[in-house]
Amino acid sequence: MNANEINHAALFQSLHLDREKLREQIADHIQDMIATNQLKSGEQLPSEREMAKIVDVNRGTLREAIRLLEQRGLIEMRVGSGAYVVSVSPSTVTDSIERYFAFGSCSHEDLITLRGILDPEIAALAAERATAAEIESLRQLAERIEESFFEDTTRYAADDAEFHVTVAQASHNDLVIAIMGGLHKVMARWILAQSRRHQLEGGARSHRAVYEAIAKRSPEDARQAMRIHHSFTRATLMADLELAAHGLDKIARLDFPIARAESSVVKDSV
Repeated sequence: MNANEINHAALFQSLHLDREKLREQIADHIQDMIATNQLKSGEQLPSEREMAKIVDVNRGTLREAIRLLEQRGLIEMRVGSGAYVVSVSPSTVTDSIERYFAFGSCSHEDLITLRGILDPEIAALAAERATAAEIESLRQLAERIEESFFEDTTRYAADDAEFHVTVAQASHNDLVIAIMGGLHKVMARWILAQSRRHQLEGGARSHRAVYEAIAKRSPEDARQAMRIHHSFTRATLMADLELAAHGLDKIARLDFPIARAESSVVKDSV
């Protein structure tokens, strides 16, 4: 047994399992080893047979634990070679958030509430840190959003989501970028569904105010502009929930009293 094999044996023998939910416990322990750098990026794990013997579980249980780690984006299976530790990228966090929303008990109201808390501060940070290229991208996206709102709901949803992702990127905070990436992937699908029914025109136009505040490097203006933008987003959600409650969720956007709703939103946000 070489030095590396001895080290792995010591690591995995340290696992103390209570025989319930074995696969989750094994996966969690290996995840902790990766997090604490005991297992490094690019390092190959012991073979399935060796690890099962060391941990004292059957190979089926061990295999399920490895699959859990693979789903978490921590392990990569290479055909004919084995399991390897991979570096955790922002996409790992993004995909996990998206899966949690899809399979958890989160509602769209939960999502919008969280974004209402986070987005204004992210916009303020972007006003301080955005590059000239990022500001130009936001300008182009604001224009595209205003055009696509009337012309192409699919493109509108994509442009809207890209605008918010660009604001997050302009914060130059890796954790913000990872988290918001997952939230906006979920949001893009919701925006698409709503823009086909009763998305408020003011919601489309309010992106420009966010861009302009970031462009003039005013954190407070960016924060306030994003708050107003979110007031439109929340109004859209509330309208959708009200329609659904009355069995009218298939109503066309043009049948929705946009002018009255926008007036109420602006009044409430002042």
